[in-house]
Amino acid sequence: MNTFEITIQRKVGQNWPLVIRHIPGENALALWSRGILEIDPKKLESFVPTNRQYGESLGKALFRDDIRDAFVRAVAEARAANDALRVLLFIEAEDLRNLHWEQLHAPLDRGWDYLLLNQATPFSLYLPSQIERRFPPIGRRDLRALILVAGADELDGDWGLELFDVGATVASIRAALGEIPSDVLASTPGAIAPPSLETLSERLVNGNYTLLHIVTHGAYNEKKDETALYFPKEKRRGPVTSSELIEHLSPMERLPQFTFLSTCESADPQAESGLGGLAQRLVRELGMPAVLAMTDRVSIPTAQALASAFYTRLHKHGEVDRALSEALGTLQGHYDVTVPALFSRLGGRALFSDTLDRPLTEAE
Repeated sequence: MNTFEITIQRKVGQNWPLVIRHIPGENALALWSRGILEIDPKKLESFVPTNRQYGESLGKALFRDDIRDAFVRAVAEARAANDALRVLLFIEAEDLRNLHWEQLHAPLDRGWDYLLLNQATPFSLYLPSQIERRFPPIGRRDLRALILVAGADELDGDWGLELFDVGATVASIRAALGEIPSDVLASTPGAIAPPSLETLSERLVNGNYTLLHIVTHGAYNEKKDETALYFPKEKRRGPVTSSELIEHLSPMERLPQFTFLSTCESADPQAESGLGGLAQRLVRELGMPAVLAMTDRVSIPTAQALASAFYTRLHKHGEVDRALSEALGTLQGHYDVTVPALFSRLGGRALFSDTLDRPLTEAE
């Protein structure tokens, strides 16, 4: 496993120290580099995050001098070995977590370009969790998905949300999952229950799901400094805050090992300063191995196409970061192709494995 781990440490003086750990192979010794990140976060506010200028500004501040040389050398060595270079970015500095790091550019073959869209550099936001929750190794036969889809017409009150076809959305996700068995929480024929916080909790307790896919509207609440998802809750059919969802999930013995949040702003970095970004909290506070979320509004066609391509690739090899970069490669031309972000504590490891160097699971 060829990994290039970048740690942005807490601020010292006017700058942020950088530590690079490059592991060129499974049995290779780590190569270390150090540098300094010099950036003015306020200047980035003048750019639209999805504009290339934003990502280039981040990249040119991060990949400079020895750090740039180490990265370019690592990419070249990985290519010579017919391997990909996994890039893991760990933002230890709390005051920089509100930046759109999923837009990060790097010096690649065609000049400065998105790390996220380059299949030679699978990219994830690395979030080592302090939670001791254990997730046992799983194999391909252990994959089982729970799908929750909630539309705006299922909510009390006028929240100003756009309607979407819930039935078509459910059908597209099940088609994307292919051979992976799934249960559905939605107000559609064939669903095992309607979508709500209570039915979600009940199914996660009584089922044995390794994948969770949620499609609903989401928003950032500036007053509470956290994100919320718009799906029903008992006695109240309105937004469920990140804190409410975390509170419901935290006591559970078994949680999904991967969650796909196909919502608007579910991973909005504005909420990160208050640890309110739902995707980040699922990894940091619950120890979930990987969460794929949207960092801005995403169109239904892009969300559906992403899910279809992503699950096809994931089922083939089990590597979440690689599956995302391969899926995004099929979405070139979509204006919101850089909206998805992967938050992970896998460190480049596969979500599931077919190797026999572990005990067989019950399903196997």
